[in-house]
Amino acid sequence: MFDPFDEKKTPKDKFFEIIFNANKNLVTEELEEVFERMAVLEILAEEFLGEDLEQKIFETKFNKADEVQGALTDLYIDTMANILTKNE
Repeated sequence: MFDPFDEKKTPKDKFFEIIFNANKNLVTEELEEVFERMAVLEILAEEFLGEDLEQKIFETKFNKADEVQGALTDLYIDTMANILTKNE
């Protein structure tokens, strides 16, 4: 059973538990929104960084690992919250 307050599970663990158990249509809808946003950000990044995009991604993942992890955790939590809110 899903317990959103289970402190032993990470936001990533909870996210995957939700997407595997929530209404498939709601999950699909939310993931489409996440991927659409990612596509837009990719286009913007390519416009600003051009051929340096992949190198900059690599450097950022390495040099700002904690910030990347924080942003990733926030994304898991926000996406999870959106799915749960729509599921009510």
